[in-house]
Amino acid sequence: MYSPRFWIEWLDRLDRVLKSARQDVAVLKRAVSPRSLEAIQRSKRQLCGLLNDLRLLDREVLASTPPHGADKLQKALDMTVTQLGSLAEIPASSAPGVLDTMLAASDAALRDSCYEAAMLLMPSRRRA
Repeated sequence: MYSPRFWIEWLDRLDRVLKSARQDVAVLKRAVSPRSLEAIQRSKRQLCGLLNDLRLLDREVLASTPPHGADKLQKALDMTVTQLGSLAEIPASSAPGVLDTMLAASDAALRDSCYEAAMLLMPSRRRA
């Protein structure tokens, strides 16, 4: 995938999936149910698909971004997928403290992914 258009479309999809995943985590904070856990699992699958696509995108298109910006985003997304995977597998009968910790970790990972995506979009401060 060589065109900058692919990056724009990919980042748009990423934004929608991250927002949806944060909403799913917020719902899970209110009540653990099979439906809310399925939503977390869906978000994890969508992020896995986006991660696979990220590996195919031409990073030379991002020449004006800070060095390794796409690598930082990929690392943040990997962590997010891991956190969501752990959260999706938690039994509904888990102790509230364990669930709260996992929810906080998942939300933090999602925020980090959002931040790294935003950093990737920021104009470079370097002069040509």
